[in-house]
Amino acid sequence: MREIRYELDGKQYRLRCNMNVLADVQEAYDGDFMESLNSKSSMKGILEFLAAMLNDYADEMNWPERFTAKQLGRKLRREEIPGVEIMALVTEAVLPRKKEEADAEDEAKTEETEGNEGN
Repeated sequence: MREIRYELDGKQYRLRCNMNVLADVQEAYDGDFMESLNSKSSMKGILEFLAAMLNDYADEMNWPERFTAKQLGRKLRREEIPGVEIMALVTEAVLPRKKEEADAEDEAKTEETEGNEGN
């Protein structure tokens, strides 16, 4: 699963779009996941996805921080929100990948893991 690094409040996060993130965003939209992708509410959707990704990583790391889309909207300037990258992660999570792309990504991860074993 592809991820992007993101810094917020002096902490490094790894943003990923997994099933937990999709479920959290779906819940924020009262079960209508497609509404989160609606162009009329694209900034709201991006903030919901960002909050869900930050919260999922914070949970994984056992950090106490939790964010809402509203809090992030108040805290961040537009240029601090990686909207294009977030939506690329979402797209990759919801659309099926071609077998060749999946195989290439798996191979790259295997090579990276094997390369790190010697450290």
